[in-house]
Amino acid sequence: MNMKWLLPLLFLSSLIFAEITPRKIESITYRSQQGATIALIQLTDGSIWKWSPDPYSENLLRRWEEGDEILIQSINHSGFGLKNLNKPHYSPIVSLSFNSYLLYPTFVGRDHCYGLIYLSDGTQWQILYDFNKRTLHHWSHGDRIIAVKGIQNNYELINLDIPHENRCQIERFMEVTPFDQDIPVPPCIEEEEEVDDDF
Repeated sequence: MNMKWLLPLLFLSSLIFAEITPRKIESITYRSQQGATIALIQLTDGSIWKWSPDPYSENLLRRWEEGDEILIQSINHSGFGLKNLNKPHYSPIVSLSFNSYLLYPTFVGRDHCYGLIYLSDGTQWQILYDFNKRTLHHWSHGDRIIAVKGIQNNYELINLDIPHENRCQIERFMEVTPFDQDIPVPPCIEEEEEVDDDF
């Protein structure tokens, strides 16, 4: 089989096998810190996200409830966005609590030939767009990665170790598709340039 047709077949077949468990609100608690209200939003994956509202937005989470489905988003701002898919009127900008950081797998390797990404939890992901291969130059072994399913049923990997202040948003995340580990991947053979024997 021609190698250039093999990867699209692998891509299509991998969509059948993997699914990210939706994250839902497990609880929302509030505390006072130096006279300000802090919301602690715990999700069903065990993570806790902190929201520090200003005095004019303290009541914006009042309609959020246990069981609401939540999407974590990479945003062009410091922190992350939490989008409530059941009540999408407001998406607070939050930070991940220190103790939640270790819940997520690490980046352990890549396959440059097929655009595959390997995480420490055993999952494998295939990069959707060629320009994201350049994004990988900014990712390091051991970086903590969150896998999310987007609104349009796309998938994204978000790198927690690339703060917005130091890098642009495009270096923090990339669009991917889950890759089924049971599909055999042929050895990567770099194509050599053709040589004209007449010279």
